[in-house]
Amino acid sequence: MTAYAELDSTLWPRRALPVGVIIGLHTLLIWAFSSGLANRVINAIAPPIQTQIIEEVHERDEPPPPPPPRMERPPVEVPPPDVVIELPVEAASAAIVDVTGSATNRPAAPAAPPQPKPEAITAPFGRAGYLNNPPPAYPAAASRQGWQGTVVLRVRVLSNGKVDLVEVQKSSGHKVLDEEAMATVRSWVFTPAKRGEFAIDGWASVPIEFKLDS
Repeated sequence: MTAYAELDSTLWPRRALPVGVIIGLHTLLIWAFSSGLANRVINAIAPPIQTQIIEEVHERDEPPPPPPPRMERPPVEVPPPDVVIELPVEAASAAIVDVTGSATNRPAAPAAPPQPKPEAITAPFGRAGYLNNPPPAYPAAASRQGWQGTVVLRVRVLSNGKVDLVEVQKSSGHKVLDEEAMATVRSWVFTPAKRGEFAIDGWASVPIEFKLDS
């Protein structure tokens, strides 16, 4: 038992030394990492890897240059040949000549019929003393007053010569004279208006003068 104790006392210092060294190394490593000393040592030994991004250069696809303008030649105009055809005056007036120079006789177009002359129109005619037409009587009231004047009547005459309507176209200035003239002309007979040789209805202007003898 004494020998074993002696042996153990001699082995313990030998075992404690390596254990203490290991513990000291771990303590040193922990302190180095916590204080950043280890990072500085590593950076000094091996510098950090630097990365550089190289951008790929894409070449632009430029469009091809436009083709040169096409020069178009202007169209060439060829004037038609001049064809001169000479014909006698008589043949030229009676024939139609085509471009080949052959003459085709064609009958002349018939002349247009002459336009009929417009038929003349004559106005109706009538007056006092014509066809036994009596003159108007002088109204007594107008004679006493010394009234005078000329009345112009517008008369519509039928195709048979009889009076259809009487109007005062211009007054004499006295109503009694105008009414006497209208009453007298209503009984007259006229030569009717005519278109050519045919009698038609028409209008006539008839002046009636009232004048006192001095």
